[in-house]
This record gives sequence, C-alpha cells and structure tokens, in this order.
Amino acid sequence: MTANVYKIDEDLLTCPVCLKRYKNPKILPCHHSFCEQCLAQLKGTQDTIECPNCRQCHSVSTIQYLRPSTIINSVIDIIEEQERRQDGGACHGCQENPSTNRCVECAMDLCTTCAKVHSNIPLISPPHRIMTAQDFNKTKLQDQSIALAAVHCTSHKDRLIENYCAKCKVLTCPLCLRVSHKWHRSIDLRGAADRFCKMATDHIKLLKAKQSEVKQSKINATKQSEELTKQHLHRKQQIKQHSQETIEKLTKIIKQEENSHLSKLKTDYDKMNEEINRIIHQYETTEEILTSTITLMNNLLEYSSAAQLMKTSKETTNQLETMMSLDTTWNDKNKSLPQFYPGDITLQGMLGTLQAADSVNPSDQQKQESTHAINAPMKLEKIIGGRGTELGMFDEPIGVSINTSGDILVAEEGNGRVQIIDTYGRPKSQLQFTGYSKPVRPIDVAVSVDNTYFITDGPWEGHEGNNQVIVCNQYGNFITCLGGRELKCPRGIAINHNNGVVYVVDCDAHCIRSYEITGFRYIKSVGGKGQGSCQFVHPTFISINSKGCIIVSDNHRVQALTSDGVFMFEIRGCPYEKFIWPMGVTTDKNDNIYVCDNGNDRVQVFDSRSRYITDIVCDAVDGPRCIAISDDGKVVVTDDLHCVQFWSFIK
Repeated sequence: MTANVYKIDEDLLTCPVCLKRYKNPKILPCHHSFCEQCLAQLKGTQDTIECPNCRQCHSVSTIQYLRPSTIINSVIDIIEEQERRQDGGACHGCQENPSTNRCVECAMDLCTTCAKVHSNIPLISPPHRIMTAQDFNKTKLQDQSIALAAVHCTSHKDRLIENYCAKCKVLTCPLCLRVSHKWHRSIDLRGAADRFCKMATDHIKLLKAKQSEVKQSKINATKQSEELTKQHLHRKQQIKQHSQETIEKLTKIIKQEENSHLSKLKTDYDKMNEEINRIIHQYETTEEILTSTITLMNNLLEYSSAAQLMKTSKETTNQLETMMSLDTTWNDKNKSLPQFYPGDITLQGMLGTLQAADSVNPSDQQKQESTHAINAPMKLEKIIGGRGTELGMFDEPIGVSINTSGDILVAEEGNGRVQIIDTYGRPKSQLQFTGYSKPVRPIDVAVSVDNTYFITDGPWEGHEGNNQVIVCNQYGNFITCLGGRELKCPRGIAINHNNGVVYVVDCDAHCIRSYEITGFRYIKSVGGKGQGSCQFVHPTFISINSKGCIIVSDNHRVQALTSDGVFMFEIRGCPYEKFIWPMGVTTDKNDNIYVCDNGNDRVQVFDSRSRYITDIVCDAVDGPRCIAISDDGKVVVTDDLHCVQFWSFIK
C-alpha cells in the first residue's frame, strides 16, 4: 500500500470508536461519521445518542434510518481496489495463480484458467471483455475509465448504463431512455460526469477557501483566548487596585471622623475635669475651715466660763451661721460626657460595574462610565424657543425623544404638532395631524428602532384630545391609531425593545396600558388607583431601562416596576426636599434614573437601585417637564417657559 493510501486510510477511513476501518458508516446530524454497529452499541436502548466527538446529543430512534456516508464508502471502494492491485498480482478468482488477464466489466484480475471459465459463464450476456494484463495496461494509459467496472442497468441487466436523465436525476440505459424517460432531457454519461466533476471542483475550491477561513478563525480565536487571559488578569488587577484605593479612602474618611470625635471628646473631658478639680479644691478649703471652726468651738465650749462664752457669743454666732451657709452639697447635674451612639455607615455609589464589551458599539464607550461622571458639573449649551407657532418656537412643549438619526422630537400640545430639531437646536421639520374628530394634542412621543413614531394624543390643561396613540413613520405618513377603546387620558409613552411592547400611561385610569409594537393589539393594564405598591394617583410619564424595567412618575413619587408590572422600589426625592409633581423620567446607558421635579425646578439623578446621586440643571430651569439623553450624553429638557434646553457635562 502506498503512502497516500495509508494517509487516506488513517485520516478518513478509521472509525473514532472502534479504531478500525469503517463498516457501513452512518452520519449523525452533527456531521460526524461512525460505524453503524458502533453507533448501535453507543445508543443501546435509549432514544438519544451522544456524539463521541463533539458531545452533542441527538434524538435517534433507529440507527438504520441515519444517512449513510456515501463519500466514505466510495473512498473505501477506491482504497480496497488499490489494495487488491498491491497484493502481488494474485488471481481474484482462485486466489492462488498469478493474474494474467483482466475482466473489464467486473474489474477483476484473473489467471488464465479463471479467465476461460469467466468468459464461458452462460448467464453473462453480453459476454464480458477479457483482456490480457499487457493489453489492459496499454489501453489504461489512453483511457483511465477502462480500469473502472462497467455499470449495468438495474431494469435491463444486459444493458450498460450510457445516459443520465436530467429530470429524474437517475442513470439509464438506451432502452429505459426510450420507454420510461421519453421526452425527458438526457445527457450522455461522460458529459454528465464532466459536469459533475466541474461542479465538485468548484465546490472544492470554495471548501478550500472555507478551510483557510476556519484555520484563520482558529488562529484568531486562539489570539482572542490569549487576549482574554490578559484582560482577565488586567481587570482583576484593576478591581483589586480600585478596591484597595476605595478601602484606603473610606478608612481615611472614617479615621478623620474618629479623630474629630476623639478631639471633641478630649475637649469636653478637659473642660469638665478642670471644673470638677476646681470644685474639689473648693471643697478641700471648705473642709479645712469647717474642721478648724469645729475644733475652736469645742475648745471654747469646754474650757470657757459663762462670762467668756457670752462675751464672744455675737461673733461666734455670726461665724457659725457663715459656716452653715457654705455650699457642701455635690451637684452632678450636667457633669457627664456626651453619649456616643454608633451609626450605620451608608455608602453611595458602587465599587464599579462590569459590562459586556460586545454589547456596545466601539463608539459608545460611555457605558463604561460610572456614576462619578454624573457628579461632574453641567453647562447650559443652548436655550431655544419661546412661545410661538413658527419653526424653532414652541407652544406647550411637553414630551421629548430622540430618533435613530439623533434628531430631537418635541411634542407640542399647544401647536398640535411634533417638531423635529437637530442636536444643535436647529429646526428641521414638523409633523402635523388633520382629519380627527378633535384637534390633536401631542403629549409625548416614543421612537421604535425602525424610526416609527408613537404619539400620545390626550387632554392637557383644559384642552381635549382624542385619547389615542397615533402611529406614523418618520415622514408623518399615517400607519394606525391604537388605544381608542381603552385610553381615558394618555400621557407618557415608552417602548420596551426587549419584548416588543409599547407602554402608555393612562392618567385618569390610574394605570399603565400595554400594546404590541407590531400588531398594535391591546395586551393588558397594570396598576389601579391608590398609594400602595403598583398603585397610582394620576401617573404622568414613563421610561424603560436597558433591562426592560418600567420607571413611571406618579403624583409625588416615582415607581420602578418589572416589565411584567411587579413592584421593585419607589423614589420620593432627596436629600431634603421631596418631589413636588415629578413629570418626565428617563434612564441613561448605565440605567441611572433622571427625574424632572417640576415643582422644585430641578432634575434629580438616582442610580438603578434608587440611591440618590446628584441634582443637575437645578436653579437654572423653570418647571422642567420632560427629559431625553442623546447617545453622546447631551441632556435635553422641556420647560414651563415654552423652551427646550440643551445641557452637557463638563469634562
């Protein structure tokens, strides 16, 4: 056997289970092949089988029904034929005498005796061609196909296959072609084989390209694995270093507070102790005077005559009364140090966050920023608007959103339109609405990923709306209206792109209604009137964070719910003044929550767990209504003065 034969046998023809040449190989759905008997043993009585190579599990009822590996079988036939030719020229018939002849149809090497017997077999018709080994080798140099066995028709045993039916995709003899495949397009066998060879050759070229591609992919994956290991070590070092720095900072802060307490305690102690020592010294003086007076009085009473006693009685009485008036009582009131009451350490912020790098675009690295960036001061870039009807002016601007192109959409209730402006505040266009039973009152607008606009149309400050949601494309072309049957007073609107649901705040119904984003079918409502968890008193606006959680402003608080409407937490404002009529809410890429506190003229920021972070744009906006944040971190706010403000963080 040649080296190439051994290589093919080793790489392709050995079953990975029994480590022998394949016998009736079958292909699993994962494209790995094994001997039929080996698969049967692996399967046993189970209805599933685990691939020994890739460990994928497949549902297999019967091994026999698996697809046979025709390619491996064909290669095995070729190899076995080569092996027969390498056997030293022994006759394939008697296996004893050297072969001297060749049967072309059977592809068998025969000795002289077996060749005579073979040519005289009466059942063979037409007779097989018997050639001497020398003539066969000469002919094979000119026509390699002579070395292959001739194929006879399965329907007409005495006929050779000469054609290929292109319609039925089967081999035929001339008789079958005239009878069973009449009018079908036929190709001569050689021509069909040439076409197949060309197709197979082209596919092999493509497969070689895929082979190179998978090799390169494996190299890239290996590099990625190595880079991942480096990243893991680097991130681990980052976390440990930042954790240590944070611990040191916290320890320093606590140590400073400890020193402050100890210093105050020492001051109080020194002051009180000095006072007590002064009183002790006074008591010692008093004690000496009293002792001396008592001794003198005892001597006077014991050794003086009556005349002597009465002579000094007046002075003695005054002395005794003076001694009696001395303060000799200890008063321990306010003589104790301040009591120390241990407090709970409350930390704001977090150590940091880990976010998947492949979940963001390379240009959107703001997702890696922590809440520390929000504490940076903000600057007012621009204020546009003022009351008016022309483009660039506004009448009752309320809801604000940003489309996929980065343009800003402002819902104007007073002008009955949605105005589109660019990120620099320059007006671009407007969407106006006609043909409705009542004037359209746009309250809020939400944008889907394909730039479809969902606009709430409801009452606002005495003006009636149509109590619906208008759906149109970015050019204002009408698509549909939804919610006309359910909505009583639609206000805020938001889209959960994780589950394809549109959420609409129904203010007077004290609930949140949900609709399908594609079929526009009403799904359900969440909430009811009340002040408990997942209850509302005139809810107004809504936002959805990256995890699909619902953030909704309600009377004097903001509630956070899961996408299914399960209560998570509430926010009532911080640190000293509580919310007064919170309106617009939104979230940034880190799921921090921004609340327009309309009554307090401020926007407050909380993290995703409701912990207060900071105030932004406070004392610089009159009655903030709604808010939106662009991809580059620009904050857009509508206000009570019919204006739109643009803010950005100072870096």
